[in-house]
Order: sequence, then structure tokens, then C-alpha cells
Amino acid sequence: MADKNTSESERFYLERDRRTEAYLGNDSAFLMPVSIHASADACESQSGQLLLLTLVNQLARLHRKLDIALAVPEAILLTPTLCGGSNLGDEIFRLAKRIDPYGIFDLTNPQRTPSKISLGIGAYCRSGLTWYLGCNRSIAELARTPCGLGHNLSADLRGAGLAALLGASAVAKSALNIATTPTTVSVWNFRSGADAAPGPIDLPSIDVGRGLMIGAGAVASAAAYWLMQWGNISSWTVVDGDDIKLHNTNRSLLFFPDDSGWPDKPGKAKVSCISQYVTPVVPVHAWYDQASEVKQTFDTVLILANERNVRTLVSSRNDPIQLQASTGRSWVSQLHRHIAGRDDCVRCRMSDIRTPQFSCSEAATATIDEPDNADAALPFLSAASGLMLVSALQHLQLGDFGLNKVNRWSWDFRNTIRMESLAYCECKDDCSTALSPDAQAELAKMTCWANAQWLG
Repeated sequence: MADKNTSESERFYLERDRRTEAYLGNDSAFLMPVSIHASADACESQSGQLLLLTLVNQLARLHRKLDIALAVPEAILLTPTLCGGSNLGDEIFRLAKRIDPYGIFDLTNPQRTPSKISLGIGAYCRSGLTWYLGCNRSIAELARTPCGLGHNLSADLRGAGLAALLGASAVAKSALNIATTPTTVSVWNFRSGADAAPGPIDLPSIDVGRGLMIGAGAVASAAAYWLMQWGNISSWTVVDGDDIKLHNTNRSLLFFPDDSGWPDKPGKAKVSCISQYVTPVVPVHAWYDQASEVKQTFDTVLILANERNVRTLVSSRNDPIQLQASTGRSWVSQLHRHIAGRDDCVRCRMSDIRTPQFSCSEAATATIDEPDNADAALPFLSAASGLMLVSALQHLQLGDFGLNKVNRWSWDFRNTIRMESLAYCECKDDCSTALSPDAQAELAKMTCWANAQWLG
């Protein structure tokens, strides 16, 4: 705890970063300045602006000193924003200061000498920077030389989002002296290197019917961020009983200190914050096991929480399709698919075998003490899990997501050889959550997936 002589800024960082410091074991590394250089093609394209804004959104949550050199700071904004800036430079500065009111963020001259850790965005960036970011449709690139930003296609937004996460990861690893290598990764097939697929040339708005989002934390807010950027037609019911706290803001794309009530006001409900950025949303400020709204039938169910036995309880729903996105302490982001009758259930996948505590029970339901939560995450891990999830939703609406046997995809941001891994998981022999095939078919008939080829 901070003593009485601790300044307001010191108290801010102690509270905001307490979980990140425990995760990394090194706070001083994030006092090193980081510079971002963006050429005109980055400033004046939608994909370049999404990459820039998402990158700053990530970096300002860990790094306290950013120098940002924009070739065209007065560029008209082309992508949805979070802070109401009048142009690109104004939005970037407002965003960084909203994330960290005490950080040192400068919009500098492009000719200024770059910091020891530096990133370049755009095909015409200066030479000599540490890393360069680019994209082409669904493929993101982290390279040693300047990269292009696609061909002005809507699909370039997929790769641009992932490129920002590769950049944020590379900066964190550089600060911590962790080895990093150039890489290309696809957010369409989740593969890297020569196996990375560019995906389709268009980017349709997400339409997966009536959705239930269980949990509104870092991964859920990341999913909401990508839904806002890519477009959303689906209707969502978002369920979470928690309020935003300052230490939530170091790993979320949508939570800010003012949302947490810093320094001495109550925080907003997480579900209310998410509903500001995605429509249509029904926010339910209650825990899953206490919310009557979850008893409805939904087309698509996202499990983005693990407290209060959620993973055990949702396994008994037997929805036709459940998706899960998670993070871990080993720099890993994961996407999990659960198709009833084909894949394993959430309960078996996550080894969360516990006796359910129903809302009428008088006994207290055990929760995981937050500082030791296994899902604690760096900002880019939560953002990557949310990105994988929203990409999966697009596959789902196109009808091809269930045609592959693989049902677990992982990105390891520390792996210098191959970033992705794929797996197929099955239920445990003693699993008792699945209904009969006939019962599952009847449930499927009540959803928009009744005739989907991928159903079990």
C-alpha cells in the first residue's frame, strides 16, 4: 500500500499496475521511452489509422513515455474512435492521456531521433527503427524493414488490428530483453509464416443472431472493440456483475481511469461501459448464476468469464455453439470452439470440475482472488483473444467455422519459432453434461443455426 507521502501519480501507477507488475516482475522497464513513426500512407488510410490508434491504446497502458511522429497529424479520422478527437493527432493524444493522465506523450517532429525502442508504420517510414508493422487483408506483419498497409480494402482492417498487437508485444519484449523475431500471422486462419492465409477481400458486419456474452472484462471489452471497428448487426445480451476498477484499465481496450471513478468515485458497471460502444446491447449488471435473462435461448454464446463456477454452469446449457476466448500467464491467447455433439464441453476443456452453487443457495460461492487470477493478462493478450473471437464469429456467419476438426487455437507471443498451435479436444470419459443427439437437435431448431452443416 502507498504511504501518506506518495504522490497522486505514484498512487495511480501503484493501483493501476499492481497486477501487471506481478505478472512481469519488472516495472522500471516500462519507464523507457518508446517512439512511433507513421508515414503519410498510415495517417491517411483506414487500416493505418486503426493500426495506429490500437497500438497507442495498447502501449499507453504499459509504457509511460511515448513519442509519436505523424507525417500527417491533421489527417481526417476514418475509423471509429474513443475520445472524440478532431483529427488523427488530436485523437491519439486524447486517447493516450485518457488512458494515463500522468504519462508523457509527445506528438513530435518526424525528423526527431527515435528512441531506443521504436516502431514504424507505413511503407514510407524512415529507416533505422527497431520494428516495422504492416498488413495485407487478414495477414499482419512484424518486420525489420518498412511494410505496406494493404490495398485500401475493408479486409485490411483485420490484419491492421493484429499488426498493432504484434507491435505492442514486440515493444514489451524489447523493454524486457526478451527475444523477438520477424513474423507474419493471419487472423483469418490463425496460422503464421507460409501458412498464414489472407482471407476474403471484404469485411462484412458481424451477424450471428441473438448473442449472449458472459463476462465483460478485458477479453469481452476487446471483442466489443473489434465489433465496433468491423461493424455489428447481431444483438447482444452482456452479463457481468462487476464494476470497473483502476487495475482493470491496464489490460482493456475500452476501460479508462475515468470509467473506474479514479481517484475516489465508484466505478461504472463493466456491462454499461461495453454498451456505449456496441449496439444493440442489453446490459445485465448481475452475475451469470443470478441473472434471469440468461434463461432465454440464444443463437451464439460467448463464455468470457470464469468466476462463480461459470464454466461448469454453461456446460449444462447445451447451446448449439459456444465460443470461449482466454489468456494465460505464459504470453498466450486462445480461442476455443464448443459445438454441441462434436466438440468437448467447456467444463471438460477447462478442467473446471466443481459442484455448481445455485442462486438460491445460502452458502457463499468461492471466487478466485483477483491478483492471483490465472487469466491475468498483458493488454495485447486480451486484445488478441478478443480478435480471434470476432474473427471466429465471421467464420460462423459464413458457415465454415465448424467444418474443421480443430477446436482450439493458440497464439504464443513469446515463441520465436512458430507463434500458433492447433489442437482437437474431447470430453472426459465421465462427462455427464451432454444431452442426447435428439435433444441437441431440438435445441438447435430454436436458433438461427438449425440448418447449419457444421452441427453435430
